[in-house]
Amino acid sequence: MSADLVDIFGPPQRFRSASNESWRAVEEFVGVRLPVDYKDFVNGYGDSVIFGHLGIPHPEANHKLLDFVSDLGKAFLSWQDPWDESPVDTDLARMIPWAFHEWNGDICLLDPPRRDEGWSVVVAYRQFPGMGVFPGSVTDFFKLLREGRELPSGWPLAGSDWRGG
Repeated sequence: MSADLVDIFGPPQRFRSASNESWRAVEEFVGVRLPVDYKDFVNGYGDSVIFGHLGIPHPEANHKLLDFVSDLGKAFLSWQDPWDESPVDTDLARMIPWAFHEWNGDICLLDPPRRDEGWSVVVAYRQFPGMGVFPGSVTDFFKLLREGRELPSGWPLAGSDWRGG
């Protein structure tokens, strides 16, 4: 667990990490190894709501992360206009849903790296066309949310509280 995650959310709230088998099933489904900071976050704080509105699934919750990725991936792709060019990538199917905004239905996605680039967080807006792109790790994204810098469009500034599912 990184010191940054503990600084943002306090001590880990989950006392049992997801099994290696559960993570392997998710990674096989998405076709890429997920970032370590994301997995550490989910293992320590997943199956919860953070920042008062951001739902975070866990691989071994009642609504499993694997089901979430499949269901929200289909929803995300159904929102996209095939004639609009993506601000991120023409292959939108490679993006991985990892969180859900409970108030307005936005979907947070992980955009896997291409070549020498790192991961990015992408927010697909449900209520209006477009996506917000936030280069960097999930932890970097949480820092932006906590500090109120570069909030995704329409998102409220909220404390980094944690509420278990």
